[in-house]
Amino acid sequence: MSEEYQRLQEDRRPLVKAIYHDQLLVDYRGNPLIEALPPMLEAEEAYDKLCLFPPYDEGERFLSPEIRFHALYRVQHFFQPIIRHLELEQKFSRLLRTGYLHRNPLDPSQVQQVTGQPAPNVRSSASSLTFMGFSGIGKTTAVERVLSLYPQCILHEEPVSRVQIVWLKLNCPHDGTLKSLCMDFFLKIDDLIGTNYYQKYGHRRNSISAMVSQMGRVARLHCIGALIIDEIQHLLTAKDKGSEKMMNFFVTLINEVGIPIMLIGTMRARTVLQQDFRQARRGSGQGDMVWEQMQNDHEWEMFMQEMWRYQWTRERVPLTEEISQTIYEESQGIVDIAVKLYSLTQGRSIVYSHETISPALIRQVAREDLKLVQPMLNALKSGLMSEIQKYEDIMPMGLADCLQVHQSKIDLRATIQKKKEQQEKARQAYETSIAEKAILALIGLDIDPKKAEKAVLHVLKGKGEKSQSQVVVQALAYIEEKEQREKVPRNESRLQSVLATCIEKGKRQGWSAYESLKESGFIGEPLQEFAI
Repeated sequence: MSEEYQRLQEDRRPLVKAIYHDQLLVDYRGNPLIEALPPMLEAEEAYDKLCLFPPYDEGERFLSPEIRFHALYRVQHFFQPIIRHLELEQKFSRLLRTGYLHRNPLDPSQVQQVTGQPAPNVRSSASSLTFMGFSGIGKTTAVERVLSLYPQCILHEEPVSRVQIVWLKLNCPHDGTLKSLCMDFFLKIDDLIGTNYYQKYGHRRNSISAMVSQMGRVARLHCIGALIIDEIQHLLTAKDKGSEKMMNFFVTLINEVGIPIMLIGTMRARTVLQQDFRQARRGSGQGDMVWEQMQNDHEWEMFMQEMWRYQWTRERVPLTEEISQTIYEESQGIVDIAVKLYSLTQGRSIVYSHETISPALIRQVAREDLKLVQPMLNALKSGLMSEIQKYEDIMPMGLADCLQVHQSKIDLRATIQKKKEQQEKARQAYETSIAEKAILALIGLDIDPKKAEKAVLHVLKGKGEKSQSQVVVQALAYIEEKEQREKVPRNESRLQSVLATCIEKGKRQGWSAYESLKESGFIGEPLQEFAI
């Protein structure tokens, strides 16, 4: 995973040439925009690809405090998928592909629409997905991990010449205005593919209606697969019915242009999303997602176990149930706070030379270094709706809020267990192959087959993976050592016992070991030296 981590750190998304994949579903066949996408993933594949584990070396724990303090920031890039991340990946995969169903560039009606010619009305297959959650719950990070599974830009040459923009992610403007969103749209497109749309259409003097019209045209021309709008709660600050205009614009993109929309926001965003029934209806096309804090269950345990590996204190502290429970209580299952708390606790330990982690230290750091979020966390701890309602960003969503959270049926534990079993089978197969080759090599060196087999199996029981040559060398050493031991007379242990008895008797007489053995006849007179 460290290579993937480095690639993301560089943040380069080059234009890739289209590679077309055969589609298992008849709905997706014959559409180059869908065929050029990476193959759909099963749960196990999605889990592997979503994982992001930054590099870690145990030796770093013994570096200087100054260097280790810098290493602490690395843990914030750690990403451990859980069930809801797999659910998000599935929903986005459907959102993207179904949005392309009626936008096949080989369809003559689509060519007419792009070139501005009169064209028959084509029913849109696009829908939208609303995604809300507590602040710091990991919404943006999760979406970016899912987006990383897709190339952002694909170059088509045959059978169609087109630059396909698979997805485009924008932040909702702080002022909540549609004009600012359009300007940002043109800038992002220019940065991606080197066009000059902002210069042509994005000037502030241009009217909103002109910008919106050109935005739809550019979206059609470059086959934008999905438009992701983050921080949608900023629409609450919009003036002159700005939020309503923005929502109407999104509906237009979905219905007329055919672009799927994914709206991301905190719990405050529900006010915006529910004020327009049309958007609420369209927003349920792929099923809404509402993320509250993690529960203190097996998913939290898995998250803690993976995160706990990134430890830079001199003393390696094992993860205990008490520590896990303490971090949960102090973070209330909010991932961003849990990661920061773990990092800050290690920093406090390193700076003040404690070099260890304890529940007491975790509570102290939470109390002193996370003061700004303590009121919100205390509200969650209380469980009182009257307290939680004071903070809209963490207001939980219930059935009364008209949004239903669909639980994934994927058993992540079973998926991980299956993965472990496959890895174990692969390891056993590898060892069997190495064992057979090593035994044959030893037989070729005139070693008895039974001895060779016994020696190889003994070596493979040791820790760590070994190459065939290492197994052969260690097996030869084992055989030689055993043969040396077998050359020792069987009465050796008896002799040692007699010698020990003689020495013990001599001690009672005040003799040295040498005098005792000489008196008993085990040591004779020294030989005369002969001159040559």
